[in-house]
Amino acid sequence: MLSLDEIVRASCGVPKDINDPGLCPSGVSTDSRTIEQGELFVALAGPNFDGHNFLGQAFEKGAIAAVVSKDLPLARTIRVADTLMALGDIAAAYRQKFDIPVILISGTNGKTTVKNILRDLLSLRYKTYANPGSFNNLVGLPVSVLAIARNHEIAVLEAGISEKGEMERLCEISRPTHGLLTNIGPGHLEGLGTLQEVFEAKWELARAIKNLGGVLYLNADYPEFLKRARTEKITYKTFGVQTETEFTPADVHYGMDGTEFELKGEEFHLLLLGAGNLCNAVAALAVASGEFDIPLSEATQVLAEAKPERWRLEHRKVGGLHLLIDSYNANPVSMREAFGLLTVFPSPRIAVLGAMLELGDESERYHHEILELARETADLVIITGPHCELYPRHEGVLFIPDKQKAAEELHKRLVPGASVLIKGSRYCALEDIVSELWGSA
Repeated sequence: MLSLDEIVRASCGVPKDINDPGLCPSGVSTDSRTIEQGELFVALAGPNFDGHNFLGQAFEKGAIAAVVSKDLPLARTIRVADTLMALGDIAAAYRQKFDIPVILISGTNGKTTVKNILRDLLSLRYKTYANPGSFNNLVGLPVSVLAIARNHEIAVLEAGISEKGEMERLCEISRPTHGLLTNIGPGHLEGLGTLQEVFEAKWELARAIKNLGGVLYLNADYPEFLKRARTEKITYKTFGVQTETEFTPADVHYGMDGTEFELKGEEFHLLLLGAGNLCNAVAALAVASGEFDIPLSEATQVLAEAKPERWRLEHRKVGGLHLLIDSYNANPVSMREAFGLLTVFPSPRIAVLGAMLELGDESERYHHEILELARETADLVIITGPHCELYPRHEGVLFIPDKQKAAEELHKRLVPGASVLIKGSRYCALEDIVSELWGSA
């Protein structure tokens, strides 16, 4: 970790009553509820919160100092113009102390899953760090960089963006040596604009990798990636599921208990479900094997033990039912993947859907398309949760805005052997339906 004096210089801050500038915080926190003894507290402020209101709590819990943007009558503070910018600058300065591979993963879908699988693969040979959960934005990624320890040999990070310019900033902070783009689809359109603008915003990762002299991995199933890379003379390596590459699986079989496939003579059983997760696994294998010499023969066990994160295409067997819980988030790409998976499961098939948010001007069209796909795939479709009016009304489709009432209606229609897909954007929190009917999500 940086010393307090280094933090002052990195953030261009003004220290107040810092008695021992050579002290190094044990970590960095932006949450006074979870801060630990000896950590640095960064008082972030936004439209609906202000970390400055919790400085007392942070110091009571043992904060060694605080980064603030207000002139306050408090000792052990470092005043800066913008605490979010300062957090990134501090992380960027800390990153400069490490000469290790840093792999930055982005894309519309699959970032967290690729990161988790790649972390586990690299851990077969290296002391590997990966950012926890979805700590991938302008707050989470700097905090993650600052958690890299001196004994780590590789860092695997994910980058999530919702506004233009954020990817460039995340690359400035993390200075990746390797980049990976999973896919591009309609997500965060309210902040990013059109689908083409989503592409341009994500593509900043490729440009950063070129400027830093790093290695870029691209999903060859998205030909626009390869076309742009050739146009901009960016060196890249590929993986894919539909397109023939050095890392393209063969003999693929999707099942209710995972996916079987063959890659370079090795047979794999991937515990994670569906075509999207197959592509995620192949992406991780390409980097681990192609860049860091992880033997595919040893990788088989990692994939066989890979488990989904909570609410991300979880398959649960409950009372003779198949539950597919995919309520962490939703966009048109992940919706299509989920319905593709639902066809593997037995009838009757029921889809309980929440809205797809942040789709901007294209929202009406995408909700119409997904509802049509749902009607083609499922025997019963229930639309529920906040903003469910984004879906068009349709005969035979149940519109029940109240999630508790939707759960009651679902319960009436369940029969042994049924398969139930529960999917919507994070704001919809459709896991509440699981809790309502089965006690715990």
